[in-house]
Amino acid sequence: MELHSQKPIHPTIRKCMQHLDIIKADDKTKQIVYMYMESLLRERDMLVTNKQEPIESQIHN
Repeated sequence: MELHSQKPIHPTIRKCMQHLDIIKADDKTKQIVYMYMESLLRERDMLVTNKQEPIESQIHN
């Protein structure tokens, strides 16, 4: 499965996609796994951002 996007693929996602190629997963499965892993990264990034905001607001108060 070739993924065409503007941003580079996270190394963990790239490795997962390589493993899916090895086990000959179909394109639909690869797409679902890729989308799920991307959503996990976005959630993690949002959590990190949200944890930093209260600290910053405390500094300004």
